Amino acid sequence: MPGSPGRISYCTTCKNRLWQLTDTLPDNLRRVTEAGNSEIVLVNYNSDDELNTWVRQFQSHIEDGTLRYVHEQTEPYFHASKAKNLAHLAATGRYLVNLDADNYIGDTIPTWRALWEEQPDTLIHGFSPDKNRKQRSEEELVRVRPDSGNGTYGRIGLPRTRFAALGGYDEQLLPSVHEDQDLMDRAAADGLSVVRTPQPGPAAIRNSHRETMRYSGIPLDWWDARELNKERSAENIRLGRLTANPGRSPVKVMLNFTEETEL
Repeated sequence: MPGSPGRISYCTTCKNRLWQLTDTLPDNLRRVTEAGNSEIVLVNYNSDDELNTWVRQFQSHIEDGTLRYVHEQTEPYFHASKAKNLAHLAATGRYLVNLDADNYIGDTIPTWRALWEEQPDTLIHGFSPDKNRKQRSEEELVRVRPDSGNGTYGRIGLPRTRFAALGGYDEQLLPSVHEDQDLMDRAAADGLSVVRTPQPGPAAIRNSHRETMRYSGIPLDWWDARELNKERSAENIRLGRLTANPGRSPVKVMLNFTEETEL
């Protein structure tokens, strides 16, 4: 039966993206504070752009539970799947939403809650149409995959139990590109209902492909990395390997500036 969806955790990661968080995080914290029964989990993936100092201004949000701050202090390069898994593992909500550092929550919380109240066992994919392409009707927009450069893939929410059953993001993928689509494809192959919903208004700060790969530490461009990750993802799904990261080892982090823990 439909019911309250419970607490929602918005899971954000950052490696030298403070220039984006200065715009997105204050607004996103305001949104979860106003909505109630929700939080933001922010992973500092060994960022060296003063993020650790800047985020201390939000100590009151840490204290009231609207912000959980996770600091990974050893990895030299950004690995999207590993960083996103840390954020999701640190979350306390019944529903976990990947929210990239360049993304805004906007006015979406009531809509997503209503969807989960109606269909609790659902993956929600929030997206924005590419303003530089020919405008499609709303019916067309919910069917087709959106442009990968407009921040669309930054908003994916699903039940915590389903995320855990899938093993989270696949940490064997190359560091950046296609990890979100892989998670959605494995979830759909596992029988999870997928609902796509558009987001009105500004949704994300647009990144270049070069920016996406900037801290990955691999000598591949975005296109080559995407093709290799797509091949791995398709092979796993073809063989029914839907659960990622068997035998994953916990990672040591600092939580909320004071607590050493493993995730």
